[in-house]
Amino acid sequence: MKTIKQSVVILVMSLLCSSAWAFSLERYVEGVHYQKVPDTKHQPNTVVEFFSFGCPHCNHVEPLVEKWLESKPEAVQFSRVPATWNAKFRDLGRLYYVIEKLDLVDRAMPVVFDYLHGQNKTVDGPKSAFDALQGLGVSEAEINAAWTDNTVETKTNTAGKIYGQYQIRGVPAFMVNGQYTTTVKMAGSEEELFEVVNFLLGK
Repeated sequence: MKTIKQSVVILVMSLLCSSAWAFSLERYVEGVHYQKVPDTKHQPNTVVEFFSFGCPHCNHVEPLVEKWLESKPEAVQFSRVPATWNAKFRDLGRLYYVIEKLDLVDRAMPVVFDYLHGQNKTVDGPKSAFDALQGLGVSEAEINAAWTDNTVETKTNTAGKIYGQYQIRGVPAFMVNGQYTTTVKMAGSEEELFEVVNFLLGK
């Protein structure tokens, strides 16, 4: 009888150890820390940030994004897709593609966030876009031309379709390898967010 009890105890302990080991391998859990988007193609070493300049949470997370970009593996390709859910966000989405066309993204991201959230101003057309960006050495004529550029218009129109395709319902959100999405809330904290992103890059 004693041998049987000992065997049961050993079995239970073995199962517990196995579970703990499995948990250690999968620190982050699908459906809790991230979601798998159905019917999408695997795109390894890619991270896409879904955001809006008008979103205070995106403004808050932006320094963490910049910090992660400085340390990410060189092979990882990063891109952004702005939300265009309403007229205000659409103008700000167009602004993102304007600064992308003018090759100002790296310099302009913190400037625009500060203009909108730090200075509590708005961007609703090329004139206010120039006001937001004039410290970056870009002319008003360049802003006007980029604002009405066909490529900028097409990308602005396409952004909304991408949100629908990947079932993005809020920002900021991050898609990793074309198949997984996560957010600050799902990750558990801002500090944990890019730990989850790095974990997903390895899947």
